[in-house]
Amino acid sequence: MSDAQRPFPGGILNLTGCRPGEAFQYDGLSFPDMTIFMVFFESSYEAIEKLILPPPLKADRSFPPEVQMWYFSSRNTLPMDGRILPYQGFQFRARTEHAGVKGSAGWEYIDGLYGDKTAVDIMGPWGVYFGMLKKFGDIRFIPLGVDEYEMSVTRRGVRLVTMRMKIGQELGGDALAQMNDGSAGETLTVREVPNIHYDGFVDRAICSTNTGVTNQVLRAWTCCDASVTFGHLELDPLDELLSGKVTNALAFNATASVETFTEMRILEELPREVARTRHAVMAD
Repeated sequence: MSDAQRPFPGGILNLTGCRPGEAFQYDGLSFPDMTIFMVFFESSYEAIEKLILPPPLKADRSFPPEVQMWYFSSRNTLPMDGRILPYQGFQFRARTEHAGVKGSAGWEYIDGLYGDKTAVDIMGPWGVYFGMLKKFGDIRFIPLGVDEYEMSVTRRGVRLVTMRMKIGQELGGDALAQMNDGSAGETLTVREVPNIHYDGFVDRAICSTNTGVTNQVLRAWTCCDASVTFGHLELDPLDELLSGKVTNALAFNATASVETFTEMRILEELPREVARTRHAVMAD
């Protein structure tokens, strides 16, 4: 369906451009040309569970306490309504396991690719639907040389993330095959929709999608001299994350297919009632 043929979506779902039953009416790739700069760094299980994994997910302690963080740009994203959405982001992930499914979970800062945040206001409802926190940030990508780059996130006047790296050698076929073998596992998310009184939920579930299969790396490069620096805000205390060194860094081009969303599934329905708050008790 072309843009001219689409009905005007009213209500809060105006931000997504379409209503349920009308979404993902296309085949192929939702992310046809992502560019990604990624670092791995040592942290702690406690910091990962506090700052990376959405509750009630826990760190997979069969792996070292390592955080995966990357800057990405996606010029031709096709979201629910199929309209092109250019945006950029900084994503944080860590290893987790739930109901026998191994994978990773996390969240991201997002920004318009060309500095216009009104282009990405879809991300609020998209984050709720998918179960992944998406917070606005002022994201900058700056070349420091022909093969060296600085990427950063600033919120409320505070530089929260500074990441630098140099691009090295391009990786060959065997390395690409290993990156695409599905061993990274699935992406786990936690959907939480509060009820009308904000003292419980109308929907709450742990979900999973097989990004180890739906995401594919096309080309990749080693990186060197990678560094990460974090800042601090009350609701973004990222300086608590870094307790060790950067262990690896990569740059690559990748894609993600529409099945990332259309084949998502629920691993577990979570309790919707919660402990009564002090205000609720006083109201009695």
